[in-house]
Amino acid sequence: MKLLTNKSIIFLLLTLVCCVSKPLEIVYESKTKGKATELNETKIYNLKIQTKNADFNYSKLDNIDEHFGLFTEPKRITAAFEPIHGKYNYYQFIATFKGYSYNGGGPTSIKDFNDILIIKTNGSNQIIDAYQYTLEWSEPDFQYDVFKLSAKNVLLSDRLKIEDLKLVRTYTRNENDTYPNETGIIKLNNQ
Repeated sequence: MKLLTNKSIIFLLLTLVCCVSKPLEIVYESKTKGKATELNETKIYNLKIQTKNADFNYSKLDNIDEHFGLFTEPKRITAAFEPIHGKYNYYQFIATFKGYSYNGGGPTSIKDFNDILIIKTNGSNQIIDAYQYTLEWSEPDFQYDVFKLSAKNVLLSDRLKIEDLKLVRTYTRNENDTYPNETGIIKLNNQ
């Protein structure tokens, strides 16, 4: 009887702990595609998804090549940037912009690209972490185009400059190529 009581208590405690954990909650989601900014214009990072009770999937973000493989379709890599259950606020932004594209030895062409930016904040909207990646990046190592937050004590706000995040490559081929050389503005309000 005592064994049954101990098992019942453990079961009740586990049930209580599991029920206290809040589920991932989508606060905002937009399916509209932003207009591409022109060559050399400041990128506009439009809010696409905002969730509560979320976190980053670090096992995927910190080693995209190993997780997805070197010969994977670049579009599959977006799964690394999706939220998982956690205790933070998660924001996903997309910046659509015109850029030069390598054309297999032919003349370069101009096409639309999309940068994904994910930001994790605490309850005070202080940025805890952030990652950026160009979704159309098509040459291994894919990790080469993943940038991570290095700034401290930055609050997420409308019209925040991407440069304020002080993004750095998570994998670099040489130490002179650590920082992105681009400008952008984060838009929390898409009206």
